[in-house]
Amino acid sequence: MHGRLSSLQQRRRIVRRVLVGLGLDEAMPSPFLAIGDLPAVGLSEDTALRLANPLVADESILRTSLRPGLLKSLRYNQSHRAPRIGLWEIGHVYPTSGQQLPDESEQLAILVAGGTAETALAQWNELCDALSVGAQLDQSRVPAGLHPTRSATLARGKKVVGVVGEIDPVVLDALGIEGRVSILEVDLSTVLAEDPKPVQAREINRFPSSDIDLAFVLPESVTASTLQRAIRQAAGKRLVSLDLFDVYRGKGVAEGSRSLAFRLRLQEDNGTLTEAVLAEVQKACVAAAEKAGATLRG
Repeated sequence: MHGRLSSLQQRRRIVRRVLVGLGLDEAMPSPFLAIGDLPAVGLSEDTALRLANPLVADESILRTSLRPGLLKSLRYNQSHRAPRIGLWEIGHVYPTSGQQLPDESEQLAILVAGGTAETALAQWNELCDALSVGAQLDQSRVPAGLHPTRSATLARGKKVVGVVGEIDPVVLDALGIEGRVSILEVDLSTVLAEDPKPVQAREINRFPSSDIDLAFVLPESVTASTLQRAIRQAAGKRLVSLDLFDVYRGKGVAEGSRSLAFRLRLQEDNGTLTEAVLAEVQKACVAAAEKAGATLRG
């Protein structure tokens, strides 16, 4: 048998091609950190492994996150008049495990100076399409060191496979980094080990589609993903796409709430949608939204 790349190696190369195609630059910071580097970016140092005989006195901790090194690289580039730059790194992290060896795993981190949460989500979607993977956005669990309202956890049930969003402005101010910084972190040890089903082609639907715009008033305590999930389930198999196209806070919306407007694109597999069917789907979506704690905005 001739030699070849393993499935994991092939998928890792796919990730690299996607990142280069997005116009990002690879960075290779040191895997060693100084005491205080993790707390400086909002992360705990409790699970960090300390070296007994470090090569450099100021680098005595094995990293538990790729974030500190990339943020330092962003700061360095900004100080050299490169304000908008996107960096990525694939590397290993080493949190303690209570055993003789640390709980080593491979991670991917992407930081973009001037990027927003939408930037990070678009990067995650590109990786999902390339690797045939996915995860739910859990806005109820804000990752440490990230913006409290512009970040989310990438979860599969109780298992966390990454984070997406923006760096906390408090962290950026402390580090001397200007503007907003988007971040995407993914547990590659989990994602690359998967063997997804082959993508199958689908016939092009020749029947016309119809759009429904629905705006709901939702308390700030209820996440947008909760409402989106409820609408998606209520719309059923006719739903082609569901997009959040407007978020409004202001006159006409009670304090402590916001208005979320969604566009539903519906399509039948074997015929043209009728007004009766559209009305039925709309009614089901409104009922599901109300169960999730939202009310239809007049």
